[in-house]
Amino acid sequence: MIDNANQILQQTRERLAAFWQGALQTEWERDRLFLAYPLMLPDGVQLVFELRPHTATNAILSDGGRILSRLAGEGLNLDSEATGRILDEKLAFYAIERDGFELRRPLALPPDPVEIQLFAEGLIAIAHLINRHDPEPLEESVARRSLERLFTARNIQPRRNHALQGQVEKVIRVSYFVEQGNGLAFEVVDRKTNIHGYMQQWGWRWNDLKAMQPKIIRAMIYDPDRQDWDTTALEIGRSVCDVFCPYHDSNQIDNALTQARG
Repeated sequence: MIDNANQILQQTRERLAAFWQGALQTEWERDRLFLAYPLMLPDGVQLVFELRPHTATNAILSDGGRILSRLAGEGLNLDSEATGRILDEKLAFYAIERDGFELRRPLALPPDPVEIQLFAEGLIAIAHLINRHDPEPLEESVARRSLERLFTARNIQPRRNHALQGQVEKVIRVSYFVEQGNGLAFEVVDRKTNIHGYMQQWGWRWNDLKAMQPKIIRAMIYDPDRQDWDTTALEIGRSVCDVFCPYHDSNQIDNALTQARG
């Protein structure tokens, strides 16, 4: 028997309690409570989900559609036979409901911590479905090459693959960031298929970024000839971006640079 076993036990419990106290972040916004949980998604981003009260005694835990839209945006076919079966198994095991991209679980108030913990573990388990899939390989697209040439011609040196902070998501990585005036965030759409889910994911990201940095200019360019666009995906881009255009529309791209200078 270790002589100081009780001391080790007490110190471990105290330090774990202190870690949870510091790592768990909660914030009330509008009509819901956001929880930044001390668990990491596969890409290293901290898990964030919501508690939305409906009545004095009932609420809904929800991920706001972030997990499945992220998976779809990475190219995972959620409706394939194999993936769908695994997803259904995890939803059943963790008693999580699916509504489109949203994952949610009914909750009685006051909340039972075990219910919250199981929901968080379920989200992490579902997020790791990406590890069963090889995402669509990205290639240097004509849109990216065109934008690089424009930067060179304008003597602009953007930050590439730059991380910005949103209000909820702490890391939103964009293709290019131009540090002038209010700042200009450029995302180049390299994906050829599954554009709809990809744009839903970026719709959330752009709105979250704007909430944190209201004056930043959000721009997105794409290749209409080589990508599988539908009307809804295009409308998402137009509604959340300050500039959303094909790569060859140099007038709109110049407009984005002008807006950024203020």
